[in-house]
Amino acid sequence: MKKITAILSLVLITQFCVSCEKTLSDEQIKQYMWKCGQPCGLGDLIVFNQNVILKNDTIFLNQQPYAKIVDKTNGFDEDTKIAVINLQNPVIKDTCIFHAK
Repeated sequence: MKKITAILSLVLITQFCVSCEKTLSDEQIKQYMWKCGQPCGLGDLIVFNQNVILKNDTIFLNQQPYAKIVDKTNGFDEDTKIAVINLQNPVIKDTCIFHAK
């Protein structure tokens, strides 16, 4: 009986932690300044303004595709971050991690 209770408790705690993590909307992403934590050739900062816009997870710089957001996290135990791939240089296959500031 104790094993069943322990397993059930673990499952409930895991579900709670997963439900605390949520994705970010485009509007929420635009509200932050994004600082690079793991580079891939896109620079140190992404700041959304009239020259840098976001449409359907694609970041445009001066109306040209610049990067694509492949993951966005606003977690309970982590900071707010986005994972981005470089669209300017197809040779670079790494994923950048940008943190909200």
